Amino acid sequence: MTDVPVERLMSTELVTIEPGAAAADAAKRMLETGVSSVLVVDGDRRLTGLITATDFVSLVRRNEPEDETPVEAFMTTDVVTVSPDDSVEDLAEPTDRGYTHLPVVAAGGELVGMVSTTDLTAYASEKR
Repeated sequence: MTDVPVERLMSTELVTIEPGAAAADAAKRMLETGVSSVLVVDGDRRLTGLITATDFVSLVRRNEPEDETPVEAFMTTDVVTVSPDDSVEDLAEPTDRGYTHLPVVAAGGELVGMVSTTDLTAYASEKR
């Protein structure tokens, strides 16, 4: 299983939002699509951040924001990413450090997918 490329496991139907979007819009999109993270991308579809359910909990606890709080005010900007060519083994360190969502970025910086611990678990159970 360790030499399987990330590209085989990643999701390509991505939930994205622009950095200036309101927090309420990001939350609505997450609820409507049933995901627990949203990728923040610029106009060129370049990854600028990541918002997770945990980020929303922190935001509410700190600020009790109004609906107009921009996404860029609370998104994670030091996002750990992987390449489509990385192997599943390469994902061990980030997931051991508690990351549950890893954006997949191509060599030119283009966002091409997302791999989650759920994807890894599903793949591992398939192989049993």
